[in-house]
Amino acid sequence: MNAGFSKRGFTLVEVLVAVFMLGVAFTALVGALSGLTRAERAVQEKDLVDRLATRKLEELIATEAWRSESGGSFDEARHSDYTWSLEQVDTGVPNVVGLRLEVTSLNKGEASAETLLYDPPAEGGATGP
Repeated sequence: MNAGFSKRGFTLVEVLVAVFMLGVAFTALVGALSGLTRAERAVQEKDLVDRLATRKLEELIATEAWRSESGGSFDEARHSDYTWSLEQVDTGVPNVVGLRLEVTSLNKGEASAETLLYDPPAEGGATGP
């Protein structure tokens, strides 16, 4: 028998293997969290661009500015790097106009919003815009 030796604790090799495995796991966890943060930021940015496009299209329709405006920028300072452009699309249906608004940013992506709009005939019986 081993005189006076009893096995207690961990060997140096076991401690080194455990520390190495914890290091690998920690590195993987930090990488995964970083990826999730980037993905969340991208989703938030896409949502913002979509909302800007929808809001601007609704504003142009409500004020009837769609008849005269074709593009511009946003008034708010936090959206100063975004621009918008409006295109009228021929639907082939009398008095129905298609509107497509695109919002773009140099580094934050782009989005579009589309709708159909009834444009009543002008007085005197003429049709279309």
